[in-house]
Amino acid sequence: MKTLKICALVLVLCASATAAGAVPNEIMGRLGTAYATDPDKFGLDLSGQYNWVLDPYFAVGVDGGVYWINWSRKIGTKETGAVDTDVKADTNAYDIPVMLDAQLRLPALKKYIFITPYATVGLGYSFMLLHYSQPEFTTPGSKDYDAETILKFFYGFTWQFLMGAGFQPEGSNIEFICEVGYRGGALKSGSSEIDMGGYLFRLGVKYPFGK
Repeated sequence: MKTLKICALVLVLCASATAAGAVPNEIMGRLGTAYATDPDKFGLDLSGQYNWVLDPYFAVGVDGGVYWINWSRKIGTKETGAVDTDVKADTNAYDIPVMLDAQLRLPALKKYIFITPYATVGLGYSFMLLHYSQPEFTTPGSKDYDAETILKFFYGFTWQFLMGAGFQPEGSNIEFICEVGYRGGALKSGSSEIDMGGYLFRLGVKYPFGK
C-alpha cells in the first residue's frame, strides 16, 4: 500500500508539471515476448508508456500493458474408437501490469555508437485473470469427468529492470527501441500463488510531443 501511495504522489506531481507546460512528453509502444516462471512458458507481451522527460538524461513515466500466456497440461486419456488419446486442459492468463518507471539515458554515446542506451526501473502492481477450462471426457476405465471452467483473479506487487537502446534516423522524430530485462511478480488469489516473473524481450517505437 505504501508503494502505491508513493507512485500515486509521483504521478500527480508529473501530471501537474505537464499541465503547466514544464516538461516535454513522449509515448512508447512495444511488442515482444516474456517468460513466466510457474507456467514455464513464454507469452505475448504488449505495452505502452507515457513519459515526462525531465532533461536529456532522466525521465519518469507510467507503463501499462497486457501480458497473455497460454498453456496446456494432460489430465487423462479417453477412448476414441480403438485408440486412447490424451485429454488436455487449457489455461489462459491475462496479466495487466501497471508501473511507474524511472529511466536513465546516455545520449552522449549516440555520436560514438549511433544508439542511445538507457536503463529503466519500474515499481507497481499486476492484475491478472486466470481462465482454466477442461472438456468432458470418459476414461478407458469408463470413469466420467464433467467439463469444468474456473475463473480466478490474481494481483500482487510487480517490479521490473530493463536495459534498452534507441536508434533515431537522421531527420526523423521516431526512435526505434529494443529492450531486454526482467519483470518480477508473485501474484496471489486467496491461498493460491503464481510466480509470473521472468525475462522479457521487446521491440518498439518512441515518439516525442509537447515542448
